[in-house]
Amino acid sequence: MRAPQHSVFYVQELIDKPGRDIRVIVLGDQAVAAVHRGSEHWITNTARGAATERCELTPELAKPALRAAEAAGGGMPAVDLIERSTGEVLVTEVNHTMEFHGLASATEVDIAGLTVSHVQEVLSR
Repeated sequence: MRAPQHSVFYVQELIDKPGRDIRVIVLGDQAVAAVHRGSEHWITNTARGAATERCELTPELAKPALRAAEAAGGGMPAVDLIERSTGEVLVTEVNHTMEFHGLASATEVDIAGLTVSHVQEVLSR
């Protein structure tokens, strides 16, 4: 096929991650919660069967999540991070339509309530 769209290839570096990624929920200018999402497969989406467990939201995780959210226009994204075996944290995805069912079940953070409060705050400005 000779159409340009048939000649596009996406090449991504294989990252030696520890069988998990990290999902961070950002509301405005605050990172509010995080979970580890683990799987035997390289795909770590909870919708595809990954298990979630609580992850401490450290400044080392919040900072790249906040910077990525800001670069993508802010709002209420879910930011996915992975850790290299060296400990370096990389952003892999900024999701403008966050899903947090795995996070809600693994933490005691009321993401739905925080989201409603954030929307009300933004609308009242």
